[in-house]
Amino acid sequence: MKKKIVGLLLCFTLLSMSVLTGCSLFSTNIEMYYNTIVSTLERDGKILTITKKELIESYSNYGAMYEQYYGYTTEQAYDMSLTLAENRKITVVEGENIVEKRGGLTDKEKDYIWSQTVDALYENFTSYYDDIVGTTDPESTSEDTISFTGYTKTAKIEDGKILRLNVSTSVIDGYTEYDESNKHDYSNEEDLKEIYTNFVNYVTTSENENYEKAFDEYKADLISSEKGINLSTDTVDLFEREIDRLTRLMYENYIVEVFSEEYDNDSEISSVTINDVLSLYSSKVRRGYVQYEIESDSSYDTTIQENSAGVYYYKNGSEDTKYFTVANILLKFTDEQQELYNSYYKKFYGQSPDEGDPPEELVDSDVSYDGNYSREQYNADLNKLYSQLKPVVRERQSDGTYVEKESTLTQEGLLKLVQSQLSNASSELEKANLINEYIYMYGEDTGMFNAESCYVIGQDSEGNAVSSFVEPFNEAGLKLYNNGEGQFGDTSDYVRTNYGLHIIIYTGMAENQNIARLLLTADENYSLTYNEGDEFNPDSAIYLLYNTRVNPLVNKTYFDVLYDELYQEDQGSYESIMLENAREGYSIVHYTSRYSDLF
Repeated sequence: MKKKIVGLLLCFTLLSMSVLTGCSLFSTNIEMYYNTIVSTLERDGKILTITKKELIESYSNYGAMYEQYYGYTTEQAYDMSLTLAENRKITVVEGENIVEKRGGLTDKEKDYIWSQTVDALYENFTSYYDDIVGTTDPESTSEDTISFTGYTKTAKIEDGKILRLNVSTSVIDGYTEYDESNKHDYSNEEDLKEIYTNFVNYVTTSENENYEKAFDEYKADLISSEKGINLSTDTVDLFEREIDRLTRLMYENYIVEVFSEEYDNDSEISSVTINDVLSLYSSKVRRGYVQYEIESDSSYDTTIQENSAGVYYYKNGSEDTKYFTVANILLKFTDEQQELYNSYYKKFYGQSPDEGDPPEELVDSDVSYDGNYSREQYNADLNKLYSQLKPVVRERQSDGTYVEKESTLTQEGLLKLVQSQLSNASSELEKANLINEYIYMYGEDTGMFNAESCYVIGQDSEGNAVSSFVEPFNEAGLKLYNNGEGQFGDTSDYVRTNYGLHIIIYTGMAENQNIARLLLTADENYSLTYNEGDEFNPDSAIYLLYNTRVNPLVNKTYFDVLYDELYQEDQGSYESIMLENAREGYSIVHYTSRYSDLF
């Protein structure tokens, strides 16, 4: 636990501080109270200080989490918050030294910091607007778009080594909005005034009355946060100070990025080895074995249903539930159609669909609960309602988003297209790519969009469904599973539920068969090792991990998952070491008595 907390402590230093002002963190009316120095850091005659206000801000951003999630006392949380504030200040100094050696910030970097300040101001304003109207600003966002993000591979195996792919560029290299002819400087007074002028114009020219309310709320919080400090409450003065605050924050955030990027490994050869990947896999299997077999943890069923991709040890006893996965293409009821469905259901069963299973005596009844609505009429009303559902058809754009288009495709046409194309596909890979395409071109089930895994349904030893899905969905899934005889890409006819019409497609066992094979080939400690050329051997552990998709619909393998986890940990550890080395060069003094009143 201590090691985990230390890791979090160092990593949080590299995170951005909150851009939101907050609602009166400070209630004392003595300016000196805020500026009390609670820590000094000295090196080479230069002294850095942490004020009480900075400590309170650090606690608000991070420290409270230690109390809530890790059981820290308030005193411990403030001590941790103080260390985080110190680490951030040291990181900024080290980053500034790097920038100075490079010859200072470039025009593009200055423009980037200015642009980030603008974004932060508008994000704050939008949060106030959202609080007022309870939704997203209609003028600041466009209609929800559907997109397939997929997975961008970060590494490959070559000649027994792991090579890095698609190495992330620096923040500034990714800043494509820079315009040399219209550049800005975060440290230029006129450019900062332009931010306020444009902001006020944005608010006052809108015909939305809630803009003015959001502006007033923002202003009120600024006044509240400075309560007790003898500062002007004039609107212009308030927001100029707020813009100055955000500018300093965006500047520091960028300098922290500079520090982080300075220690990024830019070598093509990764510091993570194949044996590292195999060791991590083995440790996950051992952890699962201990949890589910030795400790008899009952969470296996819940875990594999919620995230089958995160399970590495599989229980496969004769009495254990067998889990399989399905994809779903949903023709969803409109709001009006949903209301109609609910009214028919309630008219027959005397309750709404979300009140649980219908009364058992009415399941096969020919008349409704009150005798006034026949089963025949109920079915006729439902038939008419379901017949009105029309497939949504989308077209993929060059940016990866899917945009709805006019189409004459019918229910029957869509079902025939899906079934015929899948039955004619020559391989599982071809079927998987088709299924993924259907989800975005025709589906209205947002739970399928960019999901880590498909939906999981279980069949217990008595043949019953183990699932949180509605009964018709489960029944169709079990039929496709066919007691383990189902084939990848097998497709149901339309399945009716209280959500609309579903085309359900079988996508294989939740217990990935390749991963399950590794459990049989590993030694008693589930240890796996790499031998030269194993990446070409279909029976080797690294070959199976390297070529087995976590989700059959997305080109992300178990190797990718394991490597990404290791690389992030490795890179974070390297940055942490650099920060620790820098920290050791300072003489640090804490004045606990000056902030003990906080706890």
